[in-house]
Amino acid sequence: MTLLDLFDGALADRGAFPAYGTVSYEALHAGARRVATKLSELGLRRGDRLALYVENRIGFVYAYLAGLRLGVVVVPTNVLYRAHDLAHVLENSEAARIVVSAQTAPHAASVEHAPPSIDVADIELWANDATIPQAMPPKPAPDDVAVIMYTSGTTGRAKGAMQTHATFGAIAAQLVAAWRWQSSDSLLIALPLFHMHGLGSALNGTLAAGARIVVDERFDAERILEQLRTGEFTMFFGVPTMYVRLLERSDGPALPPLRLFVSGSAALSSDVHVAFERRFGAKILERYGATEFGFPLGNRYGGPRVPGSVGVPMPGARVAIVVPGSLERVAAGEVGELLVAGPGVFAGYWNLADATASAFTVESGTRWYRSGDLASYDAERDVYRIVGRLKELIISGGFNVYPREIEDVIERFPGVRAAAVVGLPDPARGELPVAFVEADPGFSGEALIADLREKLASFKVPKAVHVVDELPRNALGKVEKTRLRAPATA
Repeated sequence: MTLLDLFDGALADRGAFPAYGTVSYEALHAGARRVATKLSELGLRRGDRLALYVENRIGFVYAYLAGLRLGVVVVPTNVLYRAHDLAHVLENSEAARIVVSAQTAPHAASVEHAPPSIDVADIELWANDATIPQAMPPKPAPDDVAVIMYTSGTTGRAKGAMQTHATFGAIAAQLVAAWRWQSSDSLLIALPLFHMHGLGSALNGTLAAGARIVVDERFDAERILEQLRTGEFTMFFGVPTMYVRLLERSDGPALPPLRLFVSGSAALSSDVHVAFERRFGAKILERYGATEFGFPLGNRYGGPRVPGSVGVPMPGARVAIVVPGSLERVAAGEVGELLVAGPGVFAGYWNLADATASAFTVESGTRWYRSGDLASYDAERDVYRIVGRLKELIISGGFNVYPREIEDVIERFPGVRAAAVVGLPDPARGELPVAFVEADPGFSGEALIADLREKLASFKVPKAVHVVDELPRNALGKVEKTRLRAPATA
């Protein structure tokens, strides 16, 4: 079943029910069909790429749905990108048009050979102009590419991951089933819609379930708490940093019970998980995902929700943990590379045949994607745990050091708000771990190291602790460790 099949089923069931804010299902899809008519008049045809370089607003949704209807390949683009990164996305995707806003238009204009732009304000006008016919083109085929989503680029130039109409549909169906999404649900997010978390999970899941979504343009903890206290929401999705900020500003009236809090896109500290439950009376459901394969692992909706774990495979998803570079399974409790298979795994990287070939391996007819993430299986709790990235593994004096393990311990130390550990070259041991922390006034790096010596093996204790005002993060709050290594090695 494709994404549009799911959307049309929800449309038939819900009709005038609010879908996006106060916009009904009927109005949302009718508006998208009008926008599809105008895009077609501008010359966009099936298979052409349409870049969406727009902040969270209804025009993004109209353009996205219109592109799906036409069979145009939508390219959601990070609004924080500037000329260098934006030029890469536009050139690599060979975008025929780019949708911009008043905020992003100057940056798009600075890119040499940028495609012709479309003002998102015009898209919103078209969507509400009843004189424009509603396009009714044939539905794209399941294997047609629906979206090219560019990876975060934390370890190099961003690659365009191709999600088809079938894979995007499978991801949405998995989430609806696993999280028991109901048409009576109302979801609040402040996640960017250009990202898999905001688009592939929150928006697609809502529209597939026939529920309602409210999308804030940006995250503001006090505003989010104010909205949640109205009692109109049953679900909230965020990244770990958002949950930390909600806890920091949690003085005030208690929240009404929400059915589901979900965290993803980065590791959620066990301490934050526990503190959130203590303060708000709700256990966050942590899940694991990526641009390339959606969300194959998640803690069980019905519990237990185990802090520090990413739960079990989602419906239809398969995972395996192997010795890196092979297909040899590791024993329970041992660390290896996580492989992912299933209907939500992407088709490949756009215009990168070699990268696509090296990312996959086939075993007895199963097409496994090599995630590059290090994981282990906890047989006692029957959950999977993500240990870190294969490329971030620190080998110190012949010992494997997993940064996430050290970060978990550091983040329990008084005064530490967040931590990141990287490996830096050392002539004697190859690499040594070094910690960077966001900390409260009065924090002592020497005291932290003394505490770590009591809790960790000597080769895991950081050589140094650097206090920073803020760790460098991408739009989803994931720490960009390459930016920590550069100044430290300069």
